Amino acid sequence: MALFGSRPAVLVLVLATCFGAREVAACLDIGDPCADVATWTMVQSTAESQKVPLDGIFLMRVSGPALAPVPLDVMTVEVTLDGVVVDGALEQTGIGGLLGWRPAGLLQADRTYVVAGTIHNLDAMPGNPGCGLEFEPFEFEVSTGSETMPPLVAPEVSREETVEFAEKLALDNLVCCDGAFPLTFPGCGSGGNTVDFTEGHCVPMQYTGRLSVELAGLVPGAGDGASMVSAARMIGDVVVDEMLVTNSFKFRTREAGPFCDRVVLRNLVTGATAAAPELCHGDGLVDRLGAQTLTPESPELAVCVGAPYVCEIDELGDSWDPDRCTQWPASEEDTDGPEEPTTGSPTSGGSTSGPGESGSGTAGSTADDGATTNPADGLVEHGCACASGEAAGGAWLAALMLLVRRRRTRA
Repeated sequence: MALFGSRPAVLVLVLATCFGAREVAACLDIGDPCADVATWTMVQSTAESQKVPLDGIFLMRVSGPALAPVPLDVMTVEVTLDGVVVDGALEQTGIGGLLGWRPAGLLQADRTYVVAGTIHNLDAMPGNPGCGLEFEPFEFEVSTGSETMPPLVAPEVSREETVEFAEKLALDNLVCCDGAFPLTFPGCGSGGNTVDFTEGHCVPMQYTGRLSVELAGLVPGAGDGASMVSAARMIGDVVVDEMLVTNSFKFRTREAGPFCDRVVLRNLVTGATAAAPELCHGDGLVDRLGAQTLTPESPELAVCVGAPYVCEIDELGDSWDPDRCTQWPASEEDTDGPEEPTTGSPTSGGSTSGPGESGSGTAGSTADDGATTNPADGLVEHGCACASGEAAGGAWLAALMLLVRRRRTRA
């Protein structure tokens, strides 16, 4: 039997990259056992080893299977200093999963406070502790410094604009160059299949261009103390993304057409804000957005070192066949079919980049420094979505490519 010729072997390789019951459940598409359970399993200080300013509050991140904000009435919090209870109250910060405990007065300098409490998980299921205990305890220490918070100053924001593909890649709708031979991998859960390649560059023949924008900047005056500042990306008066930030921030977003936004810093203790000037994006890329048909002059092919080509799909329907490739577009002499198909790698070249990420059919939308990824972006992960690290994904992609070619050699 040809090596790696059976679908069960592919499934074993995919599952081997997944760890934990919830991840395996996602890869087998049998559902999340905690999907209908609103519980929270972890409370952590955001300060970590940093010292909280004297006029600050204790910020804590609450996480677990629940996607909804944690209600304050299911939490009890007690803060003590040298065993004595300190007056204060728990409050929402306006950022998902982030709560604050505000002391009744200024904190004492260079001291260590103990924060302890319990979450009452009303939806916890007996016998399934992985989704949260009915009463989930937590405890951590927070140290204070000797300074107060610096004044809030508006940030300077840099930006980068690119065009990405709105659709997933498909084997029958690609033009590639520089040694790229795309393959199809089973996706996790309901994410569908993923088309990817380990080197070179591929572009759809028909696609929808979408505007991708990255905003980045530093938090002016950020010291060594624990952060009490958030950064928000706003369109008009609407907060689109907001996150707790330390020294810097980064937002990535994708839109169908040109738009304007701005970054606003907010002091989570006082509510004071400092806004950067509004920036407008995409006016110079309008012709590349929306429905597009690839041509040899398309900017998406400008990164190619060698000539573009297309290949037929192999007999299993899950990859391009390197032995049946032709140049793209076909020359006038080739209208009746190629006399001698290109074999092997039509060209050679290093990894390139264009719309999307280098060596990948999609690009993610993320916000760094504690930001969350918008689930509506429909990110495509390499192979099994629960083990999508770049190094791991690239390694087993390369191994699979080698096995597929070895299979053809022995056939």
